[in-house]
Amino acid sequence: MTTLSLPRPRRIRPLAILVASAALVAASQVATLLQARTAPGAAPQDRPVVAGPIAPIEAPVANAPGSLERIDHSISAWTANLAANDKDFFSATNLAILYESRARLSGDVTDYSRAEEAANRSLAIEPRQLDVRALHARLLLATHDFRRALAEAESLDRTAPDQPAILAIVADAQLELGDIDAAEANYGRIATLQPGAAVTARQARIKFLRGDPAGAVGTASESYAAAEAEGQTGPSLSWYAYLAGVLNLTSGEPETAAIWFDRALDAWPESHLALAGRARAAAALGDVDGAIAGYRAATAISPQPEALAALGDLLSLRGEAPQAADQYATVQAIARLQGAGGLVYNRQLTLFELNHDGDAVEALTLAERELEERKDIYGYDAYAWALLANGRAAEADAAIAKALALGTRDATLLYHAGSIALAMGDTTRGRELLGDALAIRGALDPLSAARATSALESVR
Repeated sequence: MTTLSLPRPRRIRPLAILVASAALVAASQVATLLQARTAPGAAPQDRPVVAGPIAPIEAPVANAPGSLERIDHSISAWTANLAANDKDFFSATNLAILYESRARLSGDVTDYSRAEEAANRSLAIEPRQLDVRALHARLLLATHDFRRALAEAESLDRTAPDQPAILAIVADAQLELGDIDAAEANYGRIATLQPGAAVTARQARIKFLRGDPAGAVGTASESYAAAEAEGQTGPSLSWYAYLAGVLNLTSGEPETAAIWFDRALDAWPESHLALAGRARAAAALGDVDGAIAGYRAATAISPQPEALAALGDLLSLRGEAPQAADQYATVQAIARLQGAGGLVYNRQLTLFELNHDGDAVEALTLAERELEERKDIYGYDAYAWALLANGRAAEADAAIAKALALGTRDATLLYHAGSIALAMGDTTRGRELLGDALAIRGALDPLSAARATSALESVR
């Protein structure tokens, strides 16, 4: 496994930071503001042009600051500027962009809140900034407020049509809300307007959802090659290798997945996503010690609920109950910090409660609230699993049918569907689905794999 190594701190001069940060947004900021004032009826070539990343929302942006140290120095400089002049919308915009970049590196949801606060402040001073309005919609997407993100992006699309930076938000929100056909069509539009790694990565995900894991793996490899060809390095390139690793792992190829995760860590050793992915691959390959070490490294950088739960499960399976309980307690603490209005971790927390003998009634409430807004296949899966835990097998069967409607070959979906079939008394279908889930080698987490194996053996 790749050894985690932190870069040596370097002193960065504030003036150099201001110049470098300004270069990220200055040209597009001014150009968009001026074009936004173009009189109605302008010729098509005079339409506003909206700058901004089209990288997937969880991916670090190419050419953005590549370390938290650099970002934090820049944030300090622009915060001082804004404090000196509360009408300085340019500094507020830079802060919003920097906090968004920080969130993509750190995985810290609170950074998105700070970015939104800065974007709102900039727009309150100068509301005609299309780039900042797009940024605001992007931040809503990142915090899982998908309906508002879609509404804002569609409004921008009417003002500035055929802008990849806007279409990416529209399509991503549509996909998360369950409208895969509309999302796929818009990804096709982006591929025509601005082909490259960002849209190819999204098309890989579409192929996986539509039940073509081999096609998804191949397309993910293409997105990584495109990122290399575009000159991406560091965190942004690392994410494309991470994506290829995830899709190989979910397709039953843990050895290949491990190679991709190592490649991601070679590009950016501090990637908590790649560290957790590499740990997951290690667990799939039977290297429990390596998996535990990898999850510890990942959660030390960014304590994400899924990685914490996976670490706890491995410790529990190894008989280290007190240490496992510590990880589970941290997941529950994150749930409390998220609060009733939180959106980002709803699904992870729902499945965590259900898989760890938690409050099944509360988990069902959380799944219902999530499904009201977000009707994609994983929303129906979480809802079905919660219904089963509450003894409502017939309703769970109807919900899991919607989760499987696209033909997605996801081991967790198949495991849940098999368990629900057994609860419905359909032993033949239950055996088939559980066998299919376990046949995707290493795709189930160790706890679910043990339970699926036990359930299958009980009906053989």
